[in-house]
Amino acid sequence: MGVVTAPATQPLPLVAPDILLPRGEPEWGCFTGIPAVIDYTKLSGPHHRGRLQRFLRHKRWMYMFAATRDVVVIAAIVDAGPSGTGFVMITDRHGGGTLADASRPGGLGPLTSVNSHPAVGHRSHYLLPGTRMSIRGDDQELRLRATLHRLPYVPLVSSPWVELDLRLDTAAHPGVTAVSEIVQDSPMATATAKNAALPTSGSVVVRSGDGEKRVDLSGGLGGFDYTSGFLPRHTSWRWAFLCGTLPDGRSIGLNLVHDFTGIADRAVENTCWVAGTAEALDPRARITMSGDDPMAPWHVTTVDRAVDLVFTPLALHRENVNLGAIRSHFLQPTGHFSGTLRVAGKKVTVTDLPGVVEDQDVTW
Repeated sequence: MGVVTAPATQPLPLVAPDILLPRGEPEWGCFTGIPAVIDYTKLSGPHHRGRLQRFLRHKRWMYMFAATRDVVVIAAIVDAGPSGTGFVMITDRHGGGTLADASRPGGLGPLTSVNSHPAVGHRSHYLLPGTRMSIRGDDQELRLRATLHRLPYVPLVSSPWVELDLRLDTAAHPGVTAVSEIVQDSPMATATAKNAALPTSGSVVVRSGDGEKRVDLSGGLGGFDYTSGFLPRHTSWRWAFLCGTLPDGRSIGLNLVHDFTGIADRAVENTCWVAGTAEALDPRARITMSGDDPMAPWHVTTVDRAVDLVFTPLALHRENVNLGAIRSHFLQPTGHFSGTLRVAGKKVTVTDLPGVVEDQDVTW
């Protein structure tokens, strides 16, 4: 490991209980901690939205990630106002195959719900025939429970059947909250609360024609992404996220976003957690695919080169939805990161850290 000259890292300010200032203006920036609530009902000025625009443009989701020695688990519940979706995918880290991949677009109204509490008091659910997903948060953990099978209306013979119980120890160390202004046709406000490298527990069971496979999720590392805000009708971004262990035994988590519509190189959410301490990263991330093949290596960097990683996919979760006014192109490979990271002014080399990359382009 060699020392790399870098400016002194300034600690992130503590998050307030509310992301809005007393007069209703958003408090822009990145903060240590997760607020009790992300509530836009008192939003004022040019960022205020009426009831119809709140229904059409306000989007919320809770995404969870976990990786053990054996598997990578990804899951999400998305409440996008007029539409919703939920998915679960389990990847075999050894063989690179997909043990299960269940995607459920199309949930509406009371079938899909994500509330305004990012952690403590979080409640979300997604219900469709053959699909039951729920996430609950308290002051100690975030817990996802899901039962899914591949084909609606065929509960016992569909294959595979997935039962997931995933717990993240959210008391292990603080997350971060980023509040950003989207500068598009009209200014909008969005906030995201995230944490990484949290201890995991629970289990996943996959039943198929080949029998039953049960995996213990204890001893792994995971994280979450809660996002709530107003997004342009056409929104796109790329994202990278990892949780792992450095050669010296310290835990590490990484969150990077590239070219989010209306934010671009102002991505204050770019963060690295080392042994539970969050460090702000260059807001100018670059996440690129090799050609048009999402299963080819991806390159994940920052302009200041504090992050210089190659991501090698193991499996691919893909969703392509075209419902006329609502369209989505979504790629999220799971796999491994290798390369270098600059941590607290020192460059470290990492190999096969588990994580995901994402390419999202959605009209909603």
